Amino acid sequence: MGPAGAVAPAATVAPIPAPYAQVRGRIVFDSAWCALREERTSGFSMMGMRQLLITDLPAVYVHDTGGLSSAVLSALEPAFDPTATIKLVEGSTRLAVDVTFPDGRTYQATTITPLPPELHGALTGLAGRLLPDAPSAAFVSPCALSVTPHYERDPTEDVTVRNPPAPTTPPPAAGPLTAATVKGAAARVAAAARATATGGGQAPAEDPDGDLTAYAVIKDGRLELRSRGRALIDWPLNRVAVEQSSPTSVSVRGGAVLDGRFLTGVTLHLAAPPVLAAFLAVAQAERREAETTTIGTSAPVWASGLTGDAARGRADCVLGDTVLELQPREGATTLTRFDLTDSRLRMAGSAQRFVIFDPEHGPVVVESDSEAFGARVAAHPGVRAAAERTLAGGPYPAELADRGPVACAVAAGTLRVKGPGADLRVPLARIHSVEGVADEARASLRVVAPDGDVTVVGQLELVRALHTDIAAGNYATEDPRHLPDMLRAAAGLEDDYFLYTIFGPFYELHAALLGDAAAGGLAARVELPADDEGRLRTAAALSEGLDELRRHLDQVGSVLPAFIRHRDGLLLAPVTEGRPEPEWPKAQEARLRAAFAPAQRAAAETGALSAQVQRLMDLDPSALPKANYAGAAVALGAALLNPVFLVSGATQAFNQYNQRAQRSALMSTQAASGWASALDRWNTLVSSTLPVLGYVLTENLFGPRWEAARRLAEELGRAAPAARGPAMGGVARRLAQLDVMRRYPATSGIRLTRGEITHHLRGARDAVSTPRFVDF
Repeated sequence: MGPAGAVAPAATVAPIPAPYAQVRGRIVFDSAWCALREERTSGFSMMGMRQLLITDLPAVYVHDTGGLSSAVLSALEPAFDPTATIKLVEGSTRLAVDVTFPDGRTYQATTITPLPPELHGALTGLAGRLLPDAPSAAFVSPCALSVTPHYERDPTEDVTVRNPPAPTTPPPAAGPLTAATVKGAAARVAAAARATATGGGQAPAEDPDGDLTAYAVIKDGRLELRSRGRALIDWPLNRVAVEQSSPTSVSVRGGAVLDGRFLTGVTLHLAAPPVLAAFLAVAQAERREAETTTIGTSAPVWASGLTGDAARGRADCVLGDTVLELQPREGATTLTRFDLTDSRLRMAGSAQRFVIFDPEHGPVVVESDSEAFGARVAAHPGVRAAAERTLAGGPYPAELADRGPVACAVAAGTLRVKGPGADLRVPLARIHSVEGVADEARASLRVVAPDGDVTVVGQLELVRALHTDIAAGNYATEDPRHLPDMLRAAAGLEDDYFLYTIFGPFYELHAALLGDAAAGGLAARVELPADDEGRLRTAAALSEGLDELRRHLDQVGSVLPAFIRHRDGLLLAPVTEGRPEPEWPKAQEARLRAAFAPAQRAAAETGALSAQVQRLMDLDPSALPKANYAGAAVALGAALLNPVFLVSGATQAFNQYNQRAQRSALMSTQAASGWASALDRWNTLVSSTLPVLGYVLTENLFGPRWEAARRLAEELGRAAPAARGPAMGGVARRLAQLDVMRRYPATSGIRLTRGEITHHLRGARDAVSTPRFVDF
């Protein structure tokens, strides 16, 4: 134990036995007092007997009688953990040792029976000296002690908290129809080649579902549990509650992450009442000096924006039921506190890196070391609500190109960007250009003005929302007399919208099957790979992708017409002022259902191709192992938290599928011929069938949508003077959304923008060969 106070051993110091005449230090354990069971030895005799001594030098000795040869005394002094691991196991009732000597000899042993109280008392003489920094700590346990972790779930359950499942919150009305919520297999498969799996920490040597052994260390206001030189858990003492639970154990209540699993706390088995008394005295003294703060789940993070500049530093992030707090790791004060129930709170980013902001605090960038903790923050109902409010209308927490946190907002015809070291106001009328770029992980928006330019970086959904606000603000400054022209321009952009909404996911999957093809490569055919592994990946991607496409097209015919009618109704809201909507939108909905008939032709072909693929697979996809989505980033976007899985579930499942007979049968010569036929059918679908269907669909929609634009212009033209501003704002936002959406990919896992997909689809339509009609 450390400087908190010495604990007098209950056992009398034994005299140094004759074989150990050269031993220095007080003997705190001698195997002559308690029998040992050797578990593994290396470098010692096979026939001789061995005796272990531990002293408070610190030093460890093993005396080997050598059998028929001469005795050998192996010495390790000084001995420090982890070269010499001395620990109490099984509720701190038995002693276990694991020693490696300088000459390469190793020795592992455990006491056969529980230690008597006097030996527990004798071991306190170690006073934590196996840790080099023990003198500077307020408390150190005499040696590594038993620790019982209390997991949030039963340890026998198959818990995968590092990669949480997709949120079950139902999407808004537009959800099923946007490319962000149509989870095309292309997004996941295309990113598989780019994904970098991020693993958790090094697992402790002990059974993860049982007790651990670790040193209990109180230092600088923190409680650490150390094992073999590594801190398993590191709490700020002011974030935990410490209570005595038995004469020799204490309960520590406070959330933490242990190797990707969540704990509600631990029980420390401190071996002897004097050790427990010293621990409680130090812990209570440290807590009295600290601020009274929230007890919640804490984890170390990187944070910037806390000190009024963009400097990046270490902090503790503590997530409570209704608050998120940050405090310095070297102190017990609260740096900043965010109320998760505050309607003014805004958040954006991913589970690993997010920006949080409210009018009193922030913006602050928080980067989590733990995937599990980041996912917990992202799944908090208060965080989800803040993310929805953020995308609904800002302000938008983001970062500059130099990683400095900022909050962006568009109001009163001005773009405002403010954060530590940045305060920019740009009238929308003075902006020369706005350019958005989306890469594999995040997106950026560059705004060019006469006084310079600024680049904002964030999640794709956030950048797209900010770009839309800027564009809508510009359109809203138009003369109200131009409103009919704006509605006609929006109707023209709807041509792109319908093409990429209905047929875009097909080309996203096609790009994935080609190996993440760019827009210029979409005309290429997908060929069956020559190697078995490549064939398996192609089979998995096609199987999963077709299933997603079939579900998507089922929603097109049933939901999309009602959704378009609902959006038209929103434009009419300033005019109707609560009165029933006119009859013509309902008639338009019926015409839209008939116009979407080509989508059902695509759905029928997709269903037939999916059935052919399933026959070739000859196995139930639900029987495949569940994929482990390593490195998943949970985005705070799309009006709810959207998981962006960076590893294809089906592809990974095939990689883990070990039934060799079925794998071989799948890729037999006969099956390979069937897969070639399926791919040929797929190539025909995307190169010939879809372009023709896209042409027919846009022709069918031309009349109804232009008629709707004319009727909307008439209705809005009769608006009262007080309603003209809201009506203009609604039309401006629709025009901005249609314009901005086509400039970006559907999700960050897709390389192609929606505009590139529609451009290719039109080009493919013009290149389709026509049949020979008989002249007349």
